[in-house]
Amino acid sequence: MTASLFAVWPALGQEVRSRDDQAAPPVPSLEPELPARPEPIVEPPRPAVDATPASEGLRIRRVEILGLQATAESFVLRTIKTREGQPFVRADVEQDVRELLRTRKFLNAFADTRVEAGEAIVIFTLQEKPTVRTVELEGNKKFSDADLFELTPVAGAPLDRYEINRGRDQIVEKYKEAGYFYVEVGIDEAALEAESRVVYRITEGPRVRVRKILFEGNRAYSNLRLGQYVQSQTYIWIFRTGALDEETANRDAVAIQKFYRDEGYLDARAGYRLDFDPVKREDLNLVFVIEEGVRYKVQDITFEGNSVFDEARLRDGLKLAPDQFLRNEVLQQDLQRIQDMYGEIGYIDARIDTRPDFVAEPGLVILRFFVQENQQYRFGRITIRGNEQTKDEVIRRELLFYPGEYYNTVEVRNAVQRLRETGLFKPDSIEITPLEDLENMREALVKVEETETVQFLIGGGLSTDSGVQGRLSLENRNFDLFDWPRTLDEFFRGQAFRGDGQRLLIEFEPGTEVTRFRVAFTEPYLFDLPLRFDTSAYLFQRGREGYDEQRIGFSAGLSRRFRGGILDGWALEGSFRIEGIDISDVDAFAARPIREAKGGGTLTGLKGAIVRDTTDSRVFPTRGYRVAFSYEQVGALGGDYSFGKPAVSAAYYHTVSTDVMGRKSVVAVRADAAYIVGDAPVFERYYAGGFGSLRGFSFRTVSPRRGIKNQAVGGDFLFLTGAEYSFPLYGKEFRGVAFVDMGTVEEGFGLSSWRASAGFGLRVQVDFFGPVPLVFDFGFPLLSQDRDNTEIFNFAVGASF
Repeated sequence: MTASLFAVWPALGQEVRSRDDQAAPPVPSLEPELPARPEPIVEPPRPAVDATPASEGLRIRRVEILGLQATAESFVLRTIKTREGQPFVRADVEQDVRELLRTRKFLNAFADTRVEAGEAIVIFTLQEKPTVRTVELEGNKKFSDADLFELTPVAGAPLDRYEINRGRDQIVEKYKEAGYFYVEVGIDEAALEAESRVVYRITEGPRVRVRKILFEGNRAYSNLRLGQYVQSQTYIWIFRTGALDEETANRDAVAIQKFYRDEGYLDARAGYRLDFDPVKREDLNLVFVIEEGVRYKVQDITFEGNSVFDEARLRDGLKLAPDQFLRNEVLQQDLQRIQDMYGEIGYIDARIDTRPDFVAEPGLVILRFFVQENQQYRFGRITIRGNEQTKDEVIRRELLFYPGEYYNTVEVRNAVQRLRETGLFKPDSIEITPLEDLENMREALVKVEETETVQFLIGGGLSTDSGVQGRLSLENRNFDLFDWPRTLDEFFRGQAFRGDGQRLLIEFEPGTEVTRFRVAFTEPYLFDLPLRFDTSAYLFQRGREGYDEQRIGFSAGLSRRFRGGILDGWALEGSFRIEGIDISDVDAFAARPIREAKGGGTLTGLKGAIVRDTTDSRVFPTRGYRVAFSYEQVGALGGDYSFGKPAVSAAYYHTVSTDVMGRKSVVAVRADAAYIVGDAPVFERYYAGGFGSLRGFSFRTVSPRRGIKNQAVGGDFLFLTGAEYSFPLYGKEFRGVAFVDMGTVEEGFGLSSWRASAGFGLRVQVDFFGPVPLVFDFGFPLLSQDRDNTEIFNFAVGASF
């Protein structure tokens, strides 16, 4: 192979020859290749002003322009500053000569003066450059003439060698950007000199493709790990062209170098080399060359400039400590923590900087924190702008800060997140900015941009758990129950029932396996208190294994969220349900528990729950945990059934890494356990399998089985656990997952029939479906029971954890 080396550090564009001393095709360095410099501006052979010039300050009677053929006189007059009626100034005329030469339209320029009737006549004599007669292209197949003519001089333009060479270089660059690294572009010198014709002769050569991406010099990290930071792609027939983009390769090298330095390799350098195949000239290997250097540890930590907090207080809770590697991710967390300490008590302009000071002993640094505390501020006015339909109080109730309190940057950041999760505003539009107010006060300016909150959908979908379904729905996420229209016109123009942050949903979903109808209403702040009220009326029909189930019901619930203090993040929930249940079309040979449920009855339930949620997002958590304890007593309000359902669930989220685009790789771990106290009918027992449960197993098929048809009858004990690793794939719309699911459903408390599966999947974010993604999962059972039904592929809309 032949090779050319290009690095991110200085000394770019160095050529390396192979053992057979055959040079690689010319490849541009990472620094831009400049065309030949323009001809220097030279003084004309005669003085810029006549030897017997007009006197300084004499009034200019007239300005004459001589020697023009192709150039318009108006162009010259626009270029010079000398004007009729102005005083004559020698320096201004000399500057005009230089400006005319800089236009690159003239080979020579000079100025004369004479005196006429006591006034100055200024005469500019110009020698024009010859013009380009024609511009011609030969040999171009990849790009059309029109594409390349955009890069070249045009016919009629001054014949300027600099512009001609620049056009050649731009053609070369365009070809190399498309992967034609062997391209050669020549200029027909004979046609140029004899006929003023600019003829570019192009030899395109083969298009180069990246066959392999390799790494050299990496000892600390594997190729697989470094490959996460590379956006360049290899050639795959049909799917990927493998064209080399040097800008992308350069960014990849920078990303690799940044990764190393963020991990404590402060001297690390990274570049790339192109290894060309001398036989298959169209193939090359993209090789990233790495010099790791030593990994630095922290010898000591010092603080300067702090007076509000002493050094012991600032050190308390730092994750970085002496004898630990200097990892930038940990350092940034420590910086943010110190910044938040000041920001929570009004020091909003505090600045925290760091500097690693190298010591004599190799591999050690003293980490110095420099604190500039600045002034302390309180909240002044709180102003809201941009909410044309949403009421001010809908926004203010998410702002847990008030005028007169110390300005709290942490609470401001949390308020922005809460406003995003209301779904009422465009996420990237929400800003809370401190502005000048009274002395020691800062106004909090809250800016939002409303998004469309009324959605009418007619469509359908397919789910491996629920089959084919149609959908007709009307949703208003910014509903106002008491904003009645004054006229019909107001109603039809959408100027009624809007603005209070309530949610109304009316949906009808007929399907091959499931049919649903539901009307749901949510008031997130009942009586303007942090008290959420949910209510819904619903109809549900589904064909089960051995019977058909129908429920007509009504439910309502209250949830009290606590913010601040020792109960921050906790919530108390209470709800009830009343359902009329009909079990019909029971198989004559169904299992006994199914036959006993035939006919159905009335079911009521009263449920209470305690929830603790510290996650950073309800839709896509990247840190924190969520744990819930609940108990439902069925039959508490009467009805035909009586049993209890205690349950506990927990989930933990941790960000493993954040890439250069701000996308996070997240590990999630979860566990769910539930039990039935008493005798529950088959339609209230626990089942597992399918999306959100045990992937790799069919929906609701992980269950004790009974009867001659081996039918699932549900269990009294459920335990599920699992882990999922989610990582970015492309942009912010595509994410990959790898997962492990485990669990069981038993007749009684125990773990006698354990199942396990592993797999991978894809998450696709589509604006049409809102914040929830499309889910494509492939699960493969690792441990199963003899009568389990497996299902490799799952498709759904939602979140699996």
